[in-house]
Amino acid sequence: MFQSTSNNRYRIWMMILLLIIAGTAVLALSPVSAEKPVVIILAEGDGSYYLGEEVIFRGTNSDSDSTYLFMTGPGISASGGKLTAPHQNVVNGDPGSFDTATTKPDHSWEYTLYTYNLPLDPGSYTIHAVSQPQAKDWFNDLTTYGTTSIIIKKPFISAVVSPSSVPRGQPFTVTGIAEGDPTEVQVWIIGGKYAYNAMVPVNPDASYAFNAGTQIAANLPTGPAFLIVQHPMQNNQHDIVVSGEFVKNLLLNEGGSTDGMNIFKISGTGSLQGLDTVQALIAGISDSNVDDSYTEIPLIVDGTGISAPQAQAGAPTPIPPQTKPSPLQFAPIGALFLIVGIAVWRRR
Repeated sequence: MFQSTSNNRYRIWMMILLLIIAGTAVLALSPVSAEKPVVIILAEGDGSYYLGEEVIFRGTNSDSDSTYLFMTGPGISASGGKLTAPHQNVVNGDPGSFDTATTKPDHSWEYTLYTYNLPLDPGSYTIHAVSQPQAKDWFNDLTTYGTTSIIIKKPFISAVVSPSSVPRGQPFTVTGIAEGDPTEVQVWIIGGKYAYNAMVPVNPDASYAFNAGTQIAANLPTGPAFLIVQHPMQNNQHDIVVSGEFVKNLLLNEGGSTDGMNIFKISGTGSLQGLDTVQALIAGISDSNVDDSYTEIPLIVDGTGISAPQAQAGAPTPIPPQTKPSPLQFAPIGALFLIVGIAVWRRR
C-alpha cells in the first residue's frame, strides 16, 4: 500500500512539472501580447459651432505617427470628405487626400479646423480620426479609428427697436442678437434724404445695443423710414460699406482698383433716397459674392411726438329724439286693471 501511494504522488508531481515546463515553453515561443491600439477624437466646446468659428479637435493615437481626418454628413460622399474641402472625397491609401495631425510621443494629437468659407449646410456631421489613410467604405475589423459628432449652424442676426414707433426728435434704441461670434454689426437708418450708418460692437454673449440720440432722430423726416442691421457672417468682415458719398462692395474691383467697387451713391448730388436707397443696399448685401446677411425693420416716424397711435375719441352716436308718451298710450293698461278690480269686488 505504501509503495502504491508513493508512486501516485510521484506521478502527480511529474505531471505538474511537465505542465510547468510546457507552459514556460509556450510563453517563451509566443510573441509578447500588447494592448489593442486605439484612436480617440474629441471636439472642444459643446459640439455646436457657427460657420466662421474655429473647431479644435484633440485625441490620442497609439497606433501610428499620423492621425488621418475626414468627415461625413449632409451633401458629403459616404466614403468621406476632406475637412478643409468637404466635397473633395478622400481616397483610400492616399495620405494627401486626408487632413492629418502629427501624433506626439505621448500619443496625443491636435487639429484646428477653420470653418470660414467652408461649403457646409447647417446640420450634423461626423468627424473620423483614423490611424491609417483609410476611407470609410474601406473600414474593416482591423481599422483603428474614433469618431465624434459636431453640429454646424449658420450665423444670424435679430433686431428690435424701442419704442416701436419713433417720435421725431426723440431718442430710440436698437438691440438684438448677432450669433456667429462677429466683432461688430453695421446699423443703417434711412428715411427720405437722410441716411446714417455706424459700426456697433457685439458683446461676448452675442448681444448688441445702439442708442440713436436726439440728433439722429431729429434728422429723420416724418413718415416711413427703415432700419437695417448688417451681419458680417463667416469672414467677420462687412463687405458692403460706405466710402465717401458711395456705398461700396469690397469684394468687387473695377479697373486697377483693389479696394472695392462703388455700387450706388448714398449722399450728395444725384444720390438715391428713401426706399430706393434701401432697395439698393439690400441688393448689394444680397449679392451672390457677398456672404453678409441683414435684418430689416420698417419704421414710422411720427411728427406729433406721440410714440404710439392713440385711440381717437369717436363721434357721439346719434340718439333719436324721444317724444313724451301720450296719456292715451296707457289706456289699455288702465282698462285691464279696472276689469281685474271689478272681478275681485264682485267675488266679495
